Amino acid sequence: MGRRQNHDDRRKGGTRLPALDPTDLWRRPERSVVGPKPGHSRTGIATAALQIADQEGLAAVSIRRVAASVGSGAASLYRYVKSHDELVELMMDTVSSEYHLKPAAGGPQEQLLHLARQGRRLMRRHPWLAPLLLTRPSMGPNSLRYLEAALAALAKVDLPGPAKLQTVAMMTAITSAFVQNEMATTHPTEPEGVASGRGQYLTEALMAGDYPHLAAAMTGHTGEGQPDEQFTSIITNYLTGAGVPS
Repeated sequence: MGRRQNHDDRRKGGTRLPALDPTDLWRRPERSVVGPKPGHSRTGIATAALQIADQEGLAAVSIRRVAASVGSGAASLYRYVKSHDELVELMMDTVSSEYHLKPAAGGPQEQLLHLARQGRRLMRRHPWLAPLLLTRPSMGPNSLRYLEAALAALAKVDLPGPAKLQTVAMMTAITSAFVQNEMATTHPTEPEGVASGRGQYLTEALMAGDYPHLAAAMTGHTGEGQPDEQFTSIITNYLTGAGVPS
């Protein structure tokens, strides 16, 4: 019988065992110096997992499903990733490798905006990623290289270290929220009739005159090409407020 292990419900003798730390993945060498030559690689496993997640969502990703995709048994794949959490950690770090970390021209704001724009593109390319980044940042080598690049952009900014880390974290959170709203608008998950009904109700509520500030905010809300400008404005305004000079 193949080895089966759930990262949320590991038991032995009826006793729940501590959850595995997904960062243990980075403490182990990818290839063992003893034993048979590995038949797979972290890169191949991550590529297969990303393809499933990008097409069907993160819920479709499992050790068994990825193993079948790379032509392996689930038990064999546990030689590379010990849990579903480790698999997700590997996926997130692999996405971080898609950043181009060469510093952009300009001051700290422009350099961070360059990273934020890339982050937005990556989250749109991998729609499952945006909500995940709000709850579990990756600690893999590519993710740490991204963080190092962001902090390098802030090297000459007169802020304490924790404030710089918070600035980068908030920039990621704002980008994630923006992308989730953007994706919900362009790829709505509600049935068309429900979405139409919500829009009609909101229009009626605004026309009643009880919400003047909301009505003013909604005026001119749509427009071709506007999301890019909106995103730039939001990130720039946040960085300015956080004390990051242009």
